[in-house]
Amino acid sequence: MPLLALIPKYFLIQRTLGATGAQIFDTGFGFGDYVRSLLTDGSFRSCSTSPYDGCSAPVCNYATRMPGLPVLYAVLTKVVGSKSASVALAKSTATAGLLACLLWVFGRNARLSIVAVVVLYALYFGPQALKHGASLDYEEGLLLDLELCLAVAVTYLLRVELTASRVQSTAMAIIAVLLATAMYFVKATALLTLVMVLLLVFSSSQVRVAGKGIALVCVAVPFALWILHNLASSGGVHVSSSWNGENLYRGASSEALAIYPQISLDRLFDSRQARLAGGRVLPLGNLRSRQCFSDEWAWNDFYSHQARSWIGQHPWDAARFQLEKLWVTVFEVRHTPYSTSADGAATEYPPAINLIMLIWMGFARLVFLVLVVFLIRDSRAGVGSAQGRRALWTLTLLGAAWVPYIAVFGYQRHVVPLLVMAGMLLASLYLAEPRRNASSVVGIEPRGGARELLIRAGEAR
Repeated sequence: MPLLALIPKYFLIQRTLGATGAQIFDTGFGFGDYVRSLLTDGSFRSCSTSPYDGCSAPVCNYATRMPGLPVLYAVLTKVVGSKSASVALAKSTATAGLLACLLWVFGRNARLSIVAVVVLYALYFGPQALKHGASLDYEEGLLLDLELCLAVAVTYLLRVELTASRVQSTAMAIIAVLLATAMYFVKATALLTLVMVLLLVFSSSQVRVAGKGIALVCVAVPFALWILHNLASSGGVHVSSSWNGENLYRGASSEALAIYPQISLDRLFDSRQARLAGGRVLPLGNLRSRQCFSDEWAWNDFYSHQARSWIGQHPWDAARFQLEKLWVTVFEVRHTPYSTSADGAATEYPPAINLIMLIWMGFARLVFLVLVVFLIRDSRAGVGSAQGRRALWTLTLLGAAWVPYIAVFGYQRHVVPLLVMAGMLLASLYLAEPRRNASSVVGIEPRGGARELLIRAGEAR
């Protein structure tokens, strides 16, 4: 599946990045500048691209982006050169290879039904999935495959009957933690997912103690390095990115409430007005030019405080905004934002493409809702049963993935990886059966003394 998807991805990359001849250093939203510094002197900073204005001389930023994507792009640039198309091709190939390996392992332990295969192909080959998977400009281009890989890995923790030994359970647990950690260092919204994956690993009796220790080290080391980087550049302890404060403000202000999800919330910071549906013109603050900051953390703290103050002063508006974000993140099938420009013009997609995207989004939402219904049904069995525990853990993992976008704000590109991941969970939890050679699974409770023999047989494999 992932290897077949490389064909249309390659085509998209060549038609877009390949046609422009862009360099990786031109990648938007500050990513290119971080790549340049990594390749120039090994530092992680952005001095020519800043999302805010300094009070005097231009400032350098050290944490406006999490380091995952810039580091990956820098490594790939060393291998394939600095052309954006080459880096995008290499990134897509690497992530497809990782996903293919995990699916191959899964296929050796479980047999997917025809329905599961159709669902997964329909999701993974959807226009949004292919478009975002081929992108370099934002995190979803990598998160889409990472979250699919995570769904495969956590399946082994949720369905112990698929695992032939504690060694395999432990290996999959470590892989799950590594994937969740990578997701966090690509985008900070994955923090809750990382926490829940760690809790799942540490609660599993099938994961060896040594494996749990390795999993903890896999998290602690990159966190320590990131904290030390931020401590050296700012003098403070920070575990996330400095863009978080502005993002909180985008999801908690009167102007944001007025234009969401019609118009991109970026326009709050670079436009003086927005034209809404029906022709109403709304004044905007053009905030980037109205406020200057000495450094990135002053910028972060200012907008974080503004967001919290607005919520406290406008509780009813905040509640209404929350419902709007809930709808867009969980149920909306139309492309959001409807317009990326302040004049309210429609998205750049032609009508036929918009229709295909709408159909795919409706299908993906349906798959997600079917999964949730199944999980709610099974969770009624309670924590006393394996079925109930599995359902409750899966619901918790889904909630951890969705909550950040409901709490702050979400657009279609944010939820596409989550919807594809939900499809994988539906397939692996409900549309797959263990192969016969998995009968000696750890955790099966046969009668009498045969249990120990089966455990030993499984561990010997």
